Amino acid sequence: MNKSIRSIFLGFSLLVFLLNACVPATPVPWSLVAVGDSIPFNSVNDCPGCTSFVVRYAEALTAASGHEVTVQNLSQHTSLQIDGLLQQLETDTSSFRREALVNADIIIVGIAANDVAMNSNDDLCDGPNGDNPDWSKYSEECAVASAELFRPKFESVFSQIVALREGKPTIFRTINRYNDWNGWPGHDLSPEGIEATRLVIDAWNEMICKAAQENGFVCADIYSAFNGPDGLTPSGDLVAVDYTHPSDKGNEVIAGVLIDLGFAPLVP
Repeated sequence: MNKSIRSIFLGFSLLVFLLNACVPATPVPWSLVAVGDSIPFNSVNDCPGCTSFVVRYAEALTAASGHEVTVQNLSQHTSLQIDGLLQQLETDTSSFRREALVNADIIIVGIAANDVAMNSNDDLCDGPNGDNPDWSKYSEECAVASAELFRPKFESVFSQIVALREGKPTIFRTINRYNDWNGWPGHDLSPEGIEATRLVIDAWNEMICKAAQENGFVCADIYSAFNGPDGLTPSGDLVAVDYTHPSDKGNEVIAGVLIDLGFAPLVP
């Protein structure tokens, strides 16, 4: 190769190098991971054709930031309770769920549905009465006491998940619980039953949100959005036909509550 050709080749190589150096690197997508029970799961059997609040939240974050967000919805349609999620965090240290949380930029936890007193056989109000609670035994005192039994477990879940991120900038969100008893078709509640469910869910949600806030999470109050400021409005069309899981409209409402909390620290 003569000198003139070599010079042209070297010049061209330098130009290509400089042009490549000027092209900004493609940002790595943010990872959103959801864990918990069947409320964030969005099964097609529960709500055909519905878009989950998890996906809606990711889309809103992308719109607000211009940053791509990938979604791993690792919630479980298995009647998962807080004990199950806690066990997964504590014992299965090599699981894909734990690894996903370690690498997540946004984490949504939805684990409020299945341990509430009316669903429990060992609550401090009426004990093992299944789907036919004895509402006369429910009081504010037993509702608060039943909820407080679970506080250490929720605190442990929230604090362990925060610790997995080792101080990296992360959006930590959780949701409280809406009332899927009041207005349940075919299970009309007496005034006493309506008031009892309100007392239980009021206490339950206060416990969850305090546990979240004291351990690095922000709590989205979907209860008020579904059931009004007094907790007495039936969930109605915000839940699907099974009157348990959110409908498409309900998913939109939940996403809206989450979005209204902002996207800090990823988006100031």
